[in-house]
Amino acid sequence: MVEVMKFTKNKIAALLSLTLLGVYGCGSTPSSSDAEGAVEDVGGTIPDFESAAFFKKVKKDHAKAEVVSDQGVTSGSSALKVNFDSVSEANKFKYWPNVKVHPDSGFWNWNAKGSLSLDITNPTDSPANIILKLADNVGVMGSGDNQLNYAVNVPAGETVPVEMLFNGTKRKLDGYWGGEKINLRNIVEFQIFVQGPMDAQTVIIDNFNLVDATGDFIEASGQEVKVSGPIPTVASITSFDEGQPTFVAFDRSAAATVTELKTDMGGLLAVKLAATNAYPNITFKAPQPWDWSEYGDFSLAFDLESKTDEPLQLFVRVDDAENENWGGTANGVVDSMSSYVTLAPGDDGTFYLPLGQTGSQIVSGMRAEPPKKSYNAQAISYGWGEKSLDTSNIVSFQLYLQNPTKDAEFNIKSVRLIPNIDADATRYEGLIDQYGQFTGSEWPKKITEDEELETMGKLAKMSLKSTSQMPGRSIYGGWADGPKLKGTGFFRTEKVDGKWSLVDPQGNLFFATGVDNIRMDDTVTITGHDFADKDKRSGKEVASEVRRSMFTWLPEDDDVLAENYDYANWVHSGALKKGEVFSFYGANLQRKYGGTFSEAEKVWKDITIDRMVDWGFTTLGNWADPMFYDNKKVAYVANGWIFGDHARISTGNDYWGPIHDPFDPEFVNSVKAMTKKLMTEVDKNDPWMMGVFVDNEISWGNTKNDANHYGLVVNALSYDMKKSPAKAAFTEHLKEKYWAIEDLNTSWGVKVASWAEFEKSFDHRSRLSKNMKKDYAEMLEMLSAKYFSTVRAELKKVLPNHLYLGARFADWGVTPEIAKGAAPYVDVMSYNLYAEDLNSKGDWSKLAELDKPSIIGEFHFGSTDSGLFHGGIVSAASQQDRAKKYTNYMNSIADNPYFVGAHWFQYIDSPTTGRAWDGENYNVGFVSITDTPYVPLVEAAKKFNQDVYMLRYKK
Repeated sequence: MVEVMKFTKNKIAALLSLTLLGVYGCGSTPSSSDAEGAVEDVGGTIPDFESAAFFKKVKKDHAKAEVVSDQGVTSGSSALKVNFDSVSEANKFKYWPNVKVHPDSGFWNWNAKGSLSLDITNPTDSPANIILKLADNVGVMGSGDNQLNYAVNVPAGETVPVEMLFNGTKRKLDGYWGGEKINLRNIVEFQIFVQGPMDAQTVIIDNFNLVDATGDFIEASGQEVKVSGPIPTVASITSFDEGQPTFVAFDRSAAATVTELKTDMGGLLAVKLAATNAYPNITFKAPQPWDWSEYGDFSLAFDLESKTDEPLQLFVRVDDAENENWGGTANGVVDSMSSYVTLAPGDDGTFYLPLGQTGSQIVSGMRAEPPKKSYNAQAISYGWGEKSLDTSNIVSFQLYLQNPTKDAEFNIKSVRLIPNIDADATRYEGLIDQYGQFTGSEWPKKITEDEELETMGKLAKMSLKSTSQMPGRSIYGGWADGPKLKGTGFFRTEKVDGKWSLVDPQGNLFFATGVDNIRMDDTVTITGHDFADKDKRSGKEVASEVRRSMFTWLPEDDDVLAENYDYANWVHSGALKKGEVFSFYGANLQRKYGGTFSEAEKVWKDITIDRMVDWGFTTLGNWADPMFYDNKKVAYVANGWIFGDHARISTGNDYWGPIHDPFDPEFVNSVKAMTKKLMTEVDKNDPWMMGVFVDNEISWGNTKNDANHYGLVVNALSYDMKKSPAKAAFTEHLKEKYWAIEDLNTSWGVKVASWAEFEKSFDHRSRLSKNMKKDYAEMLEMLSAKYFSTVRAELKKVLPNHLYLGARFADWGVTPEIAKGAAPYVDVMSYNLYAEDLNSKGDWSKLAELDKPSIIGEFHFGSTDSGLFHGGIVSAASQQDRAKKYTNYMNSIADNPYFVGAHWFQYIDSPTTGRAWDGENYNVGFVSITDTPYVPLVEAAKKFNQDVYMLRYKK
């Protein structure tokens, strides 16, 4: 039954003042771009067991829930007790007893989180088997790929801390299934349920928390820069104004009360859908089908306001044929597009559905995007049915509910067509000028013409040879005015007055400061072109329209600046997997210093070294171009990468790839190949070489949870011993310790039939016992010791007098056992730490136990006030703030007795359009894309470098 009531403006004036107050107020709809930009915002309060309001919102199905304070409370003063109904064999596919929690804002954004944790108590005398489920806006509609499930067993009478890893299925961990495509930015439901057949069960839930993701969990993306603006209308279907048809098909609507209101601000429909019907709906239909084909790429949009006090899941169906109930073929799947959206309480905005669901997204190849118009609009998610419709024959569309338990009320202010704002690529067009700078904003020292670069180049050339070491420095940058120690002709380490220190070749205390990546390699960006024959640059084609449209200028092949073209044979992540690249930085060097690229590069080399001396840096950081090594002004570090055909081991969470299997005899050959290449770049007798880093940010694991901590061993033990040298080494270690398989079974609490079975595979991915963790820790240390001892042995054969600087542990990629295994074999422990300072992140409690000199290999701060779209891994508010943060960070390093230096990452800003390798487009350089130094940062570094030895040794 459909009830229709019509009121005039005068009759409802008083009614409006009461019931429609706020319709045109400040309420807003959370947009998808808001969710993506605000990575740190979880999008609403998480389950809070101390909140009475939370308990009222818990939804129950074949289950009872109550607040308790006398049992199962592990945090605060109350917990949630859930009694699940029994499920018979006959009903196991009919219902699943459950409790559900939904976010109060419509969605949770947990993209920056790696897991959720909670305590589960079983107060009964029988084991409890429950399942935790997370679902995004697609998952709640039944898509298994968008529902993450984790089965948990809670022993009778016990309280178990449970952690649900958001990538548990991807890592093939025991008890997980589904969720391979779950969108952590749009979680709309957390559920606890039981699977029948099952007796009645009771559990108590408390202490819900989110656990931050580690560095290799988080999708790398910067916050969007937003430009507000009205949503343009392509065509109006109806705004319900006086004289306009509403197109409401009352004969096809069900359990809907539709009130047509006329206000000073226009008309609207007040809709109430009643829970008395399984599918209450309001259907719209014109006398003849709508023909929208002339409007191109558009979305069907509804301007809606929720009048319901809890999240409202609204379904939208659009048919391009007559409904089968009226003699046609459209049935919700065939000739229909079905979709849905969740309206939060008070939502008031535009909700839109593209009628061509291609499933494709614009891939720009940038970590952070250029400014995008941010509308008060939310996408309606595609659910099922046709992925594109015949827009020349839209017969009807409807808004409806599925099996509602409560009535729902909302206002429809208009129905219209708007541009497909999700697929709008115009913001990428003309993004970059001829200097590689963003065209859409201005900032100090932005280059506008070649003459500016030429003038800067002439001034830089004039300053050549006029720089010298800071006062009180040795020729190597050591503390000439400090205490004299033994000089060996090479860099070494020594503990002085309880503080670890580097010692320069002349015997002076030395503190390593410097900048990484002084090289051209990472200055190139993907142009969007590819070739049939890349070597001849023939058969040129546009492989990415989006990438190519970004550039207002690229040189012709006969232009002198075309020397800055190159080719990327493989890309880690981006718009293309391979293709042409270009270096605007290289082109700007030619404009600045003149001549061919080779000629300009020679000038750049000299000026860069002079800058390092003038700015007071004592070393060139990692990955400096080897052409800088023989500069005789600034010490340097070299680096090696281990490649080869040796076996690998996966942690199940491999950001840069699986790690080396150092037990493979072939690994030694791979290390030898690394040292052979290294020796083509360095002189074994060079006193200016401080030492060598080998590898970088290996995925050793971390201590966030057991899966991360012991993942290397878990995966290694799952391999066949005949195919995995690490598995063979671990097996022999365990045989020596336990001898009989029964002893291992007893210790670990497992059931393995024989050592032969163990050798074939021990694929245990459920909870680890105490003794398993102890043994796994031993094997982690074994693995680390084997890797670092092998690298040291081969490195010292070719460079016996230089320091082995380790493998640059990431804070997300090191465990205590790995560090302990490395310490005896490295001369200096190295860590990459992106944080506000040394004390704000990371566990440094083991430094005293390891008692090794340590160095920071990477850190940085970036801003978005100089034309780049991303502030880097740790952002700052401005260029001045970058300088302040630099000083604070370096002071924390100088204050720590174990650290002997730190290197900033990196010398040059990333390309604005993203470096070719992986799209990084960070403002983290000491110089810009036009080779212009950032003065506040430079001055901060100079000041610290001037004071470093007094700061370090307090004299």
